[in-house]
Amino acid sequence: MKRICGVAFLLTLTFTAFSQDNSRPKQPDLPGDLMLDYGFNFWTQKPDALPTRMWSSNSFGIYYSSRVRFNDYISFHPSVGFTFEKYGFDDNQTWLRGTDGTISLDSISGVSLTKNKLVTNYFEIPVEFRIHPLGTVNGEGWFIGLGATGGMRVGSAHTKIKYSEGDNSIKEKLYDDFNVNRFRYGLQARFGFKTFHVYYKTYLNNVFSSSPDDTKNPQAYTIGVTFSGF
Repeated sequence: MKRICGVAFLLTLTFTAFSQDNSRPKQPDLPGDLMLDYGFNFWTQKPDALPTRMWSSNSFGIYYSSRVRFNDYISFHPSVGFTFEKYGFDDNQTWLRGTDGTISLDSISGVSLTKNKLVTNYFEIPVEFRIHPLGTVNGEGWFIGLGATGGMRVGSAHTKIKYSEGDNSIKEKLYDDFNVNRFRYGLQARFGFKTFHVYYKTYLNNVFSSSPDDTKNPQAYTIGVTFSGF
């Protein structure tokens, strides 16, 4: 994620420098928008050993979205981008690697975890139809958006844990797939103005290929806000 954000920042500086230099030709206006999503993740059917914590379970997405206008009231918006998901847990259970190399849910004896997260990243292709009840020409005004999204996990998932041992603060990461499904798909809805939306995404398949603790296998949904038009 840091590398992707760094590239995006450098590209932004480059385009800004070009736009401020009047001696250079103007850059073409790309026929689309950059969209930034930020929301909170929730699980249905939470596994008994992994109760989620709302404030540390968040989602950040960055997408390029284009607009296909049908008429003054309906348009189609295909997008492509990346979503970075975090699930924070309110318990001492986490994935640990045993002496035999296998990974399973367990707790570190004698310590309390102050940070306990599972992190996954996805390449995603969201699509949606937008309805403008009052009509629009360039996408301005209020709208309702309904669509779907599909994604593929990028690389391995990983955990982040933090705990104190004596006077030492210890941070650890563990990389694995943790049986997180490689693909996911779902539905999404938006409501708002052209540059500011609220959204809801619900994923129809399970987060894991099997329950992490042999109790429940959750599905995920996200509620958040979007800023676009950059």
